[in-house]
Amino acid sequence: MRRPANSVQEGESLREALDRSRTRMVKTPSQLELDDTNRPDFTSNLDLPRHGWYRFKEGFSATLVKAFVDEHMPSRRRGRLLDPFLGSGTTAVEGARLGHDVHGMEVNPFMAFLADVKTRDYSEVKNIEGIAAQCLKSTVRDGKFSLPSDTTLVERKSLKKWLFNKEVAQRFEQLRTSIHRVRSVAARDLLILALVSSVESVANARKDGKCWRYKANWRLSRFDAKDLDVAFAGSVMRYGNDILLSPKLIGCATVTRGDAREMSARLRPGILFDGVLTSPPYLNSFDYTDIYRPELLLLKEVKNSEELRNLRFGTLRSHVQVAWTASAPLQIPALRKKILAIHGSNLWCGRIPEMINAYFVDLNRVIGHCASRLSLGAKAGFVVADSAYCGEVIPVASILAEILERNGFFA
Repeated sequence: MRRPANSVQEGESLREALDRSRTRMVKTPSQLELDDTNRPDFTSNLDLPRHGWYRFKEGFSATLVKAFVDEHMPSRRRGRLLDPFLGSGTTAVEGARLGHDVHGMEVNPFMAFLADVKTRDYSEVKNIEGIAAQCLKSTVRDGKFSLPSDTTLVERKSLKKWLFNKEVAQRFEQLRTSIHRVRSVAARDLLILALVSSVESVANARKDGKCWRYKANWRLSRFDAKDLDVAFAGSVMRYGNDILLSPKLIGCATVTRGDAREMSARLRPGILFDGVLTSPPYLNSFDYTDIYRPELLLLKEVKNSEELRNLRFGTLRSHVQVAWTASAPLQIPALRKKILAIHGSNLWCGRIPEMINAYFVDLNRVIGHCASRLSLGAKAGFVVADSAYCGEVIPVASILAEILERNGFFA
């Protein structure tokens, strides 16, 4: 494998180097999907400052947050907004942009890092493009940033398929090494996110639903170090432009890593919120620790399958990737009827009925925590979707509405 040449030459700016290197420009994450500002999902966020720093297709739109804030949050003072399933941080970014204080909880370390970086104060960060240009000149590789060699993450002889070609992986390690030397924590984390946000465009597969699917003719693409440099430079320039427009959010966002089911123990005592807006994992058997496993490995938040398994136990019981401890039936007639209807059916996993009950048990627990932390008259918004198993539709929204009523909420 050849050693990659430096992407930025002496005396050359990041933009000049990008223009010179754009011989085979790969799509940046923001170009992978068309924008539609009327959509309630994350697609409409891709061209928004900060929101679009990472393509997080499971998120909801910033316009949904704005609509909630405009209608339900205090208009004459700085309010407090809670999101127990923060994800990529849409609630935190938009809520703080609109002048409120937002507290979010997220159990997935990568998502928590993503939300934290998107909500930072960058008023003291100067010339992020110049810092990135210096990083791109380096070809030094520190062993502590070596990517795991016992997974399908990096190309090796024994594999038939792999996510990153060997040269891409080596260049990632070099850039991660050079970024680690950046003194400013804010600048360093911003560049780490820019690097991680660039890898999907030079990977041999892309996220598709609950898994990664290999791109058509991926073996012919032969993504290399130069492609990663180009994608990284493009991300940094976009981040830099956004920071020039909005170096600091008006409000404040606090991101806490942790299990939403243990929320009360992680929040500061006595703090009450004016609203809660969140989107818990859907009841669709998606395991987000698996979907974002490459990012967790790239950031070294998990090092092996055992650590990934342990992380899963901190997530809402919306999937069957691990054997959860069973919970007593939640006594909601509509829920019990649906579980009985699919019990014994030709399910792809026999634990699905147990998962469905556990999902609502967990949501009941989270909603109880929320109820104890909301001020009188506060509003709650939960973005959910119905699911179906063996032709039986699970009416998630109506069951959730009953759980909310049982915890003191009313329409």
